Amino acid sequence: MRTQTLAAILLVVLGTAGAAAQGEIERSGGIISDTDYNIFGQESEPIDAPFATDRPRTRSSVGVIPVGRFLIEAGATYTFDDEDGVEAETVAGPELLVRAGIVPRVEARLGWTGFQRVDVSTTGFEDTTDGTTDMNLGAKVSIFEKNTGAVPAMAAVVEVNIPVGDDEFSTDRADPSLELAFDYNEIHEIYGFSGSVKVSSLENQTSNDEYIQTGVALSFDQRWNEEVETFVEYFTFLNSDSDIDDSHFVQGGAIFKIMPRVTVDVRAGVGLTSDSTDVFAGAGGSVSF
Repeated sequence: MRTQTLAAILLVVLGTAGAAAQGEIERSGGIISDTDYNIFGQESEPIDAPFATDRPRTRSSVGVIPVGRFLIEAGATYTFDDEDGVEAETVAGPELLVRAGIVPRVEARLGWTGFQRVDVSTTGFEDTTDGTTDMNLGAKVSIFEKNTGAVPAMAAVVEVNIPVGDDEFSTDRADPSLELAFDYNEIHEIYGFSGSVKVSSLENQTSNDEYIQTGVALSFDQRWNEEVETFVEYFTFLNSDSDIDDSHFVQGGAIFKIMPRVTVDVRAGVGLTSDSTDVFAGAGGSVSF
């Protein structure tokens, strides 16, 4: 039932945003002219392709939303882990990320995983925990817009955790993070390489000691045409606290541009070590307007 509810929320979010975007297209007479208008009524380049999304990869994209434009991303993720006979299933969504262009080369960001449900079971025991998660507020700044030779396109993402979630899913802290994303998107007509390094300040919930988590993501990208993009991504989380195990994963996925302003995506992956989540899968999409 909870999975169906998350799917319904995702469909409503993307459907409503898509209808709004389609209405904007119709009011402006389509996107065939050289001039369009953003949400503030200012002249802007028409949206002839969806903005680059930060999902479904782990790394953020280097793309920044133009001034006065918006991108809504949403999705849901399922994970399964079996550790010494204790099975845990997690469903999370709608994984909202709202990105808005505020000044040239800078976007504001508000993210919220949303609702999360964890089912734990073992011989003779079952338990379910559900609730809302914390939010993230931040900004992305474009450093280099294009890949030039050995210099990749690059952007920095600064975020802070807003502890508004339920007790079971909140850190109760304003944890900051800094991510540096890069993209070699001009090295080949089809193939590309992208990734990021993200440093976060966190707290061990058991010892209450602060520690640094470094997330590294490396993605091998394939842009088959203007409508279809696939990827294979390795990512890891390395922790300075020896009491918290590092984790390593690999995932593959695809992004389909089904309309000039709409994408849908799928992904699936596995953990590479015994301390990592065994399997996970997700789907979602985005609307640009």
